[in-house]
Amino acid sequence: MPPQFSTHQRQVFLPPMPRLIDLRAIKNRLMVDVALALVRYETAVAQKYDYFFLRWIAKMTAVEIHASWERYAESRLVAALNHNPEHFVSEHDIRGVKRISAGLAFYLVRGGGRYFDFRSMSDLIDKGDRLVGHARNPFRRLSQIDRRYLDTLSAIRNCVVHGSSAAFASYKRLLRSTYSIHKAPEPDEFLNARDTRAGSPARYESRLHGIAAVVIRAITNT
Repeated sequence: MPPQFSTHQRQVFLPPMPRLIDLRAIKNRLMVDVALALVRYETAVAQKYDYFFLRWIAKMTAVEIHASWERYAESRLVAALNHNPEHFVSEHDIRGVKRISAGLAFYLVRGGGRYFDFRSMSDLIDKGDRLVGHARNPFRRLSQIDRRYLDTLSAIRNCVVHGSSAAFASYKRLLRSTYSIHKAPEPDEFLNARDTRAGSPARYESRLHGIAAVVIRAITNT
């Protein structure tokens, strides 16, 4: 026979609230990924690899860093939705929901698809606005210049991976707007060369270092 409770002993058993995602762990993991990718390039430089091999390593490292940035962008939006579901719940008139689980947040961030994708920082910010609203969108904290650097990283990645004329045209356009380079070199040469600009994110180091510094700064600031 089930135990009997008095009026004062009765308890209401509710399903547990979804756990909050550990945002600090996400940030630390992705920053380590970026740092390790850069260390491999630095090791090749220190060991004085062949110049053209170093260029190849630089462009493949940029592709790897971009993949880390994409993983972070997805995880950060998932965490934002998990931590701050109010905007989404209100916009979709969902009643009785106070928190969105990590699994459901991943599904919503991916739009029901198998993976998350964004074409530019403007696109990423728009997705964040729709999910958590302007005030809670972490990517709105990024400066305009950092957004341009991140768009340039995406253009470099597309140029390296796809090699299409459209990808190269976008790459050249972003080099003009971000670095004031009007005659664009190939991505491997561009990344391996030193950036001597006064406003460089990593002055006197390779442009790859500067891009990696911006990615780490973007992770820190969002």
